[in-house]
Amino acid sequence: MKEISLNDTVYDTVTKYPEIREIIAGLGFAPLRDDRMLQTAGRMMTLGRAAKQFGLSYSTISQVLAAHGFTIKEKEL
Repeated sequence: MKEISLNDTVYDTVTKYPEIREIIAGLGFAPLRDDRMLQTAGRMMTLGRAAKQFGLSYSTISQVLAAHGFTIKEKEL
């Protein structure tokens, strides 16, 4: 399993694990499919803040990411 942190920016996470981009886009972060959005908003937005903004629960995020081989360091949003 690959471990990620909800405190890391979306940009940093996608840079480290490019395959996660489509996974998080499927969770509702669709604007991140646009390279410009990833370069701008993705550099400021953490995964945790994005999840809250899109109304996603910790359990939803952790289940979807776990299904794709990722674990989350934090135990809650």
